[in-house]
Amino acid sequence: MEKYKCILSLRVANDLVAKDFQLVYIEPSHKRVGKLVFVFKNSKELEVELVKYRKERSR
Repeated sequence: MEKYKCILSLRVANDLVAKDFQLVYIEPSHKRVGKLVFVFKNSKELEVELVKYRKERSR
């Protein structure tokens, strides 16, 4: 498992912080100029939460 997980969505990043997932740092995106990348410490719990977001989004 990777040590960090990059999130591009501000909404998802805010929800993860509200649920006490550890935000490590924020940096400018190199691929999408003008956007930010929110870097979280990866964990099994974080992966489970992201699967929930993907399921909600696919509806």
